[in-house]
Amino acid sequence: MRSPIVLLLATLALQDAHAATSVGNSSALGDEIMARLGQVPQRQQTFHETREIRALTAPLRSQGVLLFRRPDYIEKKTLAPRPEDLVVNGSTISITRGTAPARLVDAAHNPGLALLVATLRGPLEGDAALLKQYYRLDAAGDLGSWTLTLTPARPEVARFVQSVTMVGHNNAIASVRVVQANGDVQTTTIDP
Repeated sequence: MRSPIVLLLATLALQDAHAATSVGNSSALGDEIMARLGQVPQRQQTFHETREIRALTAPLRSQGVLLFRRPDYIEKKTLAPRPEDLVVNGSTISITRGTAPARLVDAAHNPGLALLVATLRGPLEGDAALLKQYYRLDAAGDLGSWTLTLTPARPEVARFVQSVTMVGHNNAIASVRVVQANGDVQTTTIDP
């Protein structure tokens, strides 16, 4: 018969080994998820978005179409409740609301917008290195059904965002939940 202390030490050793394996597996899974996401050169999917803004009593809802084309083109075309077009082409961001002329902004000169571009582009391009400039990546699940959680790696990033959680299946993102530094939450569900 083994002593309780030996059993306790063996249990603790197994738990430590499992924790170390989980951390390693999380990193490997995150890299594999990113690699698979990056294998899709073009996407066009319908989205539904809910924004919970602390200053408002009810959430804001919108829907539209997301477009992605390699190497660096992303378009979020909101159709309802009112038309808006957000285009990221390289480091240039174009925002068009209704029939008003487009406003152009260079993300390279705005840290908040540069973070937004990296957060959008990194997963779609499968660029884990880009995301790791801003975030710590933690993955859970398996390649068939996964969750990728991004948390700020630096204080400058934490000024804008608390966390980004992506849920997906295989090489597709099903939803993205962004918790901003001020507590506002944006949840985007992407149709398959």
